[in-house]
Amino acid sequence: MSETTGRRARILDRLGEREQATVRELAELGGVSVVTIRQDLSALERAGFIRRTHGGAALLESDNIARRLSIRYDEKLRIAKLAASLVEDGETVLIESGSANALLARELAGRKVAIVAANLFVARQVRPGDSARVVALGGFYQPDSEGVVGPLARLGIEKTYFSKAFVGIDGFTPHSGFTNSDMMRAEIGAAIVARCEHGYILGDRSKFGRTSLSRVCGLDDVEGVITTADLPGEWAKELRSGRARLLLA
Repeated sequence: MSETTGRRARILDRLGEREQATVRELAELGGVSVVTIRQDLSALERAGFIRRTHGGAALLESDNIARRLSIRYDEKLRIAKLAASLVEDGETVLIESGSANALLARELAGRKVAIVAANLFVARQVRPGDSARVVALGGFYQPDSEGVVGPLARLGIEKTYFSKAFVGIDGFTPHSGFTNSDMMRAEIGAAIVARCEHGYILGDRSKFGRTSLSRVCGLDDVEGVITTADLPGEWAKELRSGRARLLLA
């Protein structure tokens, strides 16, 4: 990770803790000048992570995916980079919703791949001039997450070929399997996993040991689980007990 990327990750972590901070405070945190911090904040605002305030910055006020992305940003970026390393040029991959998945799309944007997106925020990570092509699924639009769900989204999944799929989750326990707090999104995740032999679950360490509303799939239904190297040992042991490979970023 570059010095600039690491510094911006620390800015997002601080804002995740306090929701807002001054330029001077962030400059002291990063050990750089206020000019450098202002450049960082401008870049983060353009990327849709924060909003500039008088003398500082704050997280976005709405409970949307960009706001959630700023929490544990560094962990999610490591997960995204590891997931991206599994994708070969020329492949078509499906990327479901979630903040780590949004960063995965950004990692792949400059490569010659095709991305089937089940989320419009994910689709928008590929920008003019990028090499990746995007196919956005249709369906019922969820404004907060920017995901698409429902029968039309499921039909798109059934009619599209993709060699790998990356699905986000909100929780995992051995009893419940992988779960999501949104019932309709869980249904889409389940359809994706059922359609693809090489399915991967993405989730930071906070997801493990929690059970959310609706089941997505079980541990033996996916090829791999991608999370961070600081995953507690008990959960690492549990995840290694199934068919799926445990990949630590």
